[in-house]
Amino acid sequence: MSFFSPFIDEIVDRVSERVLSATAKKSPKFYTRKQTAELLHITLPTLARITKAGLIESKRVGSRILYEAEAIDEAVAKQIVFKYRKNV
Repeated sequence: MSFFSPFIDEIVDRVSERVLSATAKKSPKFYTRKQTAELLHITLPTLARITKAGLIESKRVGSRILYEAEAIDEAVAKQIVFKYRKNV
């Protein structure tokens, strides 16, 4: 068994790295209305208003409204302010 131990350890290390990298990269592809409102620090009516105005694009899946995670994360990173906008 000692002859195979280094090979087994190497295989276990490689498999562990692949599993960890695959699971670490997984993030939600879409956010719900509530998650989006919390991330942007706005209320649900404000989110509905800016969605209707076309500032944020939403997807409808059945009765649910979802927002693309990339677009929301980008808005958060750029610190776009959606509150207190007039005539939107």
